Amino acid sequence: MKNALTFFALLIMIGPATMADDWPFFRGPKYNGISAEKGWSPWSGKPAVAWIKDLGIGASSFTVVGDKVFTTGNKDGKDYVYCLDAKTGKEKWTHSFTSEFEARMFEGGTAATPTLYKDKVYNLSYDGKLQCLAMNTGKVVWEKNLLQDFGGKLSRWKYSGSPLVVGGQVIVDVGGSGNSTVALDANTGAKIWGSGNQSAGYASPIPFLQGKTAAVMVFKGTRMVAHDFKSGKQLWEIPWKTSYDVNASSPVIIGNQFLISSGYKDGRAAVFNITSGAPKKVWQNDDIKTKMSSCVVYKGHVYGVSEKKGMLMCIDQANGKTLWSERKGGQFGTLMIADGKLIVLTDTGELVIAEAQSSGYKELAAGKVLDGRCWVAPVLANGRIYAKTNKGQMVCIRL
Repeated sequence: MKNALTFFALLIMIGPATMADDWPFFRGPKYNGISAEKGWSPWSGKPAVAWIKDLGIGASSFTVVGDKVFTTGNKDGKDYVYCLDAKTGKEKWTHSFTSEFEARMFEGGTAATPTLYKDKVYNLSYDGKLQCLAMNTGKVVWEKNLLQDFGGKLSRWKYSGSPLVVGGQVIVDVGGSGNSTVALDANTGAKIWGSGNQSAGYASPIPFLQGKTAAVMVFKGTRMVAHDFKSGKQLWEIPWKTSYDVNASSPVIIGNQFLISSGYKDGRAAVFNITSGAPKKVWQNDDIKTKMSSCVVYKGHVYGVSEKKGMLMCIDQANGKTLWSERKGGQFGTLMIADGKLIVLTDTGELVIAEAQSSGYKELAAGKVLDGRCWVAPVLANGRIYAKTNKGQMVCIRL
């Protein structure tokens, strides 16, 4: 048991990829929006555009391993999973399948980001098609339908959370009766366990350790739920009501604590302690309102873009007090951190690099890189920044 826990802890620390500067999951190798990439510098003058590509409509972000970049888009009633050459943007392969386009009160199209694990790619469509693809060819290894196979129930904006693949299991938020959260064998797609009756949310599941228990955290439509990773047994749940049940921001694990946030009028962020038993609230900050974006916690501080007045904010992780805020990011900007620098994509297509520091906002570089609405989280991997509009125009910025 001790060896199994040590293995699971290592999986959380290093993520499913072998290279620290790859980006194998929607929130990066440690599921927290932070890259281990070092020694990079922002541009001087204008951002250096390496290539631009039209991928079809969708808010899917990017995953990267080596010279391969993965994302998705919808064109002419089909979803496309792309494997692109990082240097040129040329297609190494594409995989398409029928997926009727729906706007869903925004641009619509694809929503989840492909997850990379060993030699496979795992993709979930907004209407519940879960596919495992061979990373080198794009050929289907196995596929499931969350509605037909597990009794899944679609939320208002349907599925958007990326599959979590860790320790040989694929964890998905299904929303079915007795199958609210489902774990599948990563190699075969066979069901390992199903648990819970809660309605599905929109965030991606996150692995964590509670004491000596390997667990997974899933942000449901009205609550945060934790399951034993091995058996699926529910460990605890806490209520978290958001307008229209839009719990879409990824939770962030901070040692024996975690941070959750959401948007709309009643949006807020809070930190909970999970040392033992049910979570205990440490603090709450009602100024942090994240609707689709997620916060990043770095060196004792929380950074996030709040839809309240479109503020980029820095919060003290210990007590939840706002240290500074800057009108930068727009209501629905997104961000990540690498080498002590914030990488922010505003919702109007401006790419901003700033110091990740608590003393105040310090901008290092900024430039317009896209035209159109951008809800897509930017990714820095292997010396390049990738960004995309909701309508599917993707840009690669060379650093």
